[in-house]
Amino acid sequence: MLLLRSWHLYLRDASASVPAERRREGIELGWLLVFHLFGVIFWIGSLLLIASLLARVSDEVGVAKERFIMIASSLFFGGCNIGGAFAILFGILLMVMEPGVLHQGWMQAKLVLVFILLGVHFRLHRRIVALTDNPSSVTHFEFRIIHGIVSFLLLGILALSLRKPF
Repeated sequence: MLLLRSWHLYLRDASASVPAERRREGIELGWLLVFHLFGVIFWIGSLLLIASLLARVSDEVGVAKERFIMIASSLFFGGCNIGGAFAILFGILLMVMEPGVLHQGWMQAKLVLVFILLGVHFRLHRRIVALTDNPSSVTHFEFRIIHGIVSFLLLGILALSLRKPF
């Protein structure tokens, strides 16, 4: 109990030395980061799920194949697009709140990887639309490659964001 009381006093004293405006800005940045990360998790998770799902479509026939494609399509429009929009919107807001970060090399490299990820996102969209018209044109190899590319892009983005190597 004594330890908790002293910890509380320490936190109160530490927060008292920080101006109220700066504390509020820290809270706002924290919430922006929470929503940005939520969007990233939603977006990347949906991309990986759809790529895995479509990699299995070539093994299916008839109605099952069409249902797989229909599920992938609804996941794409309901998951990928919403998650990507959240990630991008709140990422832009974070950069507006701290514009100096744009001059750092790790952020520039991260943005390049994000633009590549957007390219993969649009490629997957075009493939889903093409599969809706012609379900027999699916190959498991292509979607396994997309899954791998998304995974490596995520790894690169995380490494740059957390390690800030340059």
